[in-house]
Amino acid sequence: MGKEMMGYSNRFIAPFNGPIEIGLRAISILNDAYPSGYSLQRLIIFDYLSVHSDDISGGPAGLHPKTPHRSGELLVRRDVLQKGLLLYMGRGLAEQRFEMSGVTYAATERTGAFLDVLETEYVSDLRQRTCWLVDTFHRISDDELNSLVQENLGAWGAEFEMESVLWMEDEI
Repeated sequence: MGKEMMGYSNRFIAPFNGPIEIGLRAISILNDAYPSGYSLQRLIIFDYLSVHSDDISGGPAGLHPKTPHRSGELLVRRDVLQKGLLLYMGRGLAEQRFEMSGVTYAATERTGAFLDVLETEYVSDLRQRTCWLVDTFHRISDDELNSLVQENLGAWGAEFEMESVLWMEDEI
């Protein structure tokens, strides 16, 4: 019995913000950029901006609600995103390329067809945001994208910093 339980826990994959969900967001981004590929660092930033698109002035509503200190998500997604990419690469829905500029990831010819059969509202909303994201940021360099993140890292999620003070003022 204990052995079965261990086998179950080894196969368990978290459905939310786990490799399946983050990998799905990554292949949606890569599908919109196809045939171009992106570095892991660019995918981490694009993943963040796909769920928090309203952090960019003029961007569409965020896919996920705003949370305090959400910019910290940029620091913890690398491992899960890599696992998600491996998961979808194993199904032929993403590929890894070794280029002069470094390792990049790209969609395959099968990625779009896979995404087309997913008919949930979440995937529809995700695809709208990843289309906007790639249209808006595809042409800027990695250095420019990193600068954008560095300039806003302290601001994204900081709108909640003074919230507890406002609650206290309401109670007085």
